Amino acid sequence: MSRFLPLPHTSLLGIAFACALSGCVDHQSESPSAAYGDDVETVAPFDPDAVTDWPAIHLDQVQERVEGGENAARLDYQLALENCRKTGWPIRELSESELERLGTHRVRMWISPELEVIRSEEWRLAMEEDAPVASCLFRLLYQGRYSYVDGSRGMSRPLGEPTSDGDAGTGMSPGGEIPPRYALDPPDGVPAGFSAVGTSRVAGHPCRAWRGPGERGTIEQCLWSGGRSFGFDDHDAGEGCSPGQTVQAILGTVILSQEPVDGDGCRIRTSVFSVGGALDRAAYSPPEGE
Repeated sequence: MSRFLPLPHTSLLGIAFACALSGCVDHQSESPSAAYGDDVETVAPFDPDAVTDWPAIHLDQVQERVEGGENAARLDYQLALENCRKTGWPIRELSESELERLGTHRVRMWISPELEVIRSEEWRLAMEEDAPVASCLFRLLYQGRYSYVDGSRGMSRPLGEPTSDGDAGTGMSPGGEIPPRYALDPPDGVPAGFSAVGTSRVAGHPCRAWRGPGERGTIEQCLWSGGRSFGFDDHDAGEGCSPGQTVQAILGTVILSQEPVDGDGCRIRTSVFSVGGALDRAAYSPPEGE
């Protein structure tokens, strides 16, 4: 199954010394576009089995890696800050608003039969550009990706700071076909290694709950169960944040929530999920100057 994971979490233990000596906090990093894939899907001729009339959907959720139930990147930052204070080096601390975003990956989706927009954003710890070796001038690194297709045109472009691979994305251009959706057959059995927990509701919508193996231990997750008639699977359970998987996985399975049972792993929390409402054009329109 396809899932997406924020870029791997790297321990910053002893960052007051390690970063100064080896530059372990990136000024540039891998492109988040690698998580999207660059293959262009083509749409087959009209298919009478395709579902052409299905409700518009909006999703807004945050994924984060946790240790002991706490955001792992923030724990590392606090430890680094403590070590920095012992050195007497210049320190630039993150603001409260920056700290709130640190170590999070926000995914937003707006889709309908005529629209497919995904915006993915990540915030990680970095050092100020040209910071002296003997310093702890922290900053928040922002990167992400925006993709848009409306059936007649499309675009895909990086967000935030430049990436190490120099990916500039593509501007709006003709094309942008939206793949057809199909009703799913009744599920056969349960996902390997998982057991059904029952049903629940998240963000006001029904979901099927599963318990099984995650990346770092047992997870419990709830998959939206209201979209099987137009191609959303509620039996495709599995780690919701596996490395190297695509953000577009949410076009086939919407994980409304995920929690590592022992507190170590990837947490997914959905703040907004709407089905059948009007989509906010101002929110999903292509970004300018970001």
